[in-house]
Amino acid sequence: MEISNVVIERHDGDTFCGVLTYEHDMREQLLTWSFALNEQRKVVLLLYPSASTTVYPEVHAHYRELADAILEEIAQGVK
Repeated sequence: MEISNVVIERHDGDTFCGVLTYEHDMREQLLTWSFALNEQRKVVLLLYPSASTTVYPEVHAHYRELADAILEEIAQGVK
């Protein structure tokens, strides 16, 4: 898996959403995501694959890598 780009499309306080593009098995894929801090200040990161995760098992297999890329982009965006 190769992550191509992480884009923050919207930002409101501690809530963000955007798009991540990646390549896996020679296919470019799009993954929408949202990030928020809940009342207990815990991170809630949701990934929305463009189809069922049974079709795109790489989202499960590479969740940590995808999440880290998103969190890194958010961290750079709030400096």
